[in-house]
Amino acid sequence: MLLTLPEGPGEEEIEMAVTGTASKEETRCIDACNTCIDAANRCIARHVGESEMERCLRLCLDCLDLCRACVQLVPRGSDYASRLCALMVDLCTSCAEECERFDSDECKACAEACRECAEACRAMAA
Repeated sequence: MLLTLPEGPGEEEIEMAVTGTASKEETRCIDACNTCIDAANRCIARHVGESEMERCLRLCLDCLDLCRACVQLVPRGSDYASRLCALMVDLCTSCAEECERFDSDECKACAEACRECAEACRAMAA
């Protein structure tokens, strides 16, 4: 399976969306999502093609997609941001649990980033 990962928003786009308008919770959520995106990308790059990592890779891809959506919806105050954040809590928790099953540095970093992202999203979902 060949994975092609789309580019996420650039730092300038995020800065423009966040500067002056984001609450502490929103900024924390956006930052955690960006950290999760980076960690999931590294995990995928390290383990792509490893059959025993199939579920882990799928969850990492799901995290990438939903984290990117959060980074877009949260700063613009979307009516759907809190529901997306609630879904992110479940997804990031599942991804962290799966990554914790493996010993690579990339999986450990991804699990930690996912746990932090779940916590930040929990605050936004409330």
